[in-house]
Parts: sequence; C-alpha cells; structure tokens
Amino acid sequence: MFAVLHASSATTNTSCAGRKACFSVGGPMRYKLPNGRSVWGKTGSRPGWDNGFFATRDLGHRVVYSLNPTGADSGIAYIQRIAVAALMD
Repeated sequence: MFAVLHASSATTNTSCAGRKACFSVGGPMRYKLPNGRSVWGKTGSRPGWDNGFFATRDLGHRVVYSLNPTGADSGIAYIQRIAVAALMD
C-alpha cells in the first residue's frame, strides 16, 4: 500500500509537490520532507477549503490541517510549510 511508482507525475496533477508521482496504489499520498523522511496522508479540497492529514509511517508524528485559501494559488506551499513545521524533528 505504501509503494509509489518511480514515475513522473502527470502534468495536470497539481497535488504532487515536485515532478515525481506521489500517490500510492492504496490511496495515501507520500510527501518527502527536506530531511529525506517520507510522510503519508491524504488531502482534499472544496472551493474555499483545503483539508488534510499527514503522519510518519510509525505514527510518531501526525498533523491535521484545514486552510481557508484565497484562491490566488493552489495552497501547496502553505501545506508544505505546515508539514515541515509539524513533522520534522
């Protein structure tokens, strides 16, 4: 379930931070922190809301977030900063 193919992300996929695929077969999204550690989670959005959760695989670190974006961008930069602040040692 945690295996992510080593393939390029689709050009229309705006959920992956970077150029590599970030979704596993089982549905979780992988995000690599600056220290190389992978965290897993799921994101979702509706107009006016971005929500999600991420955790280390051993569940030692977890974060749940909800953003009210302005619509000026995708919000990924904010989500990355939240993940790094909450999940890095």
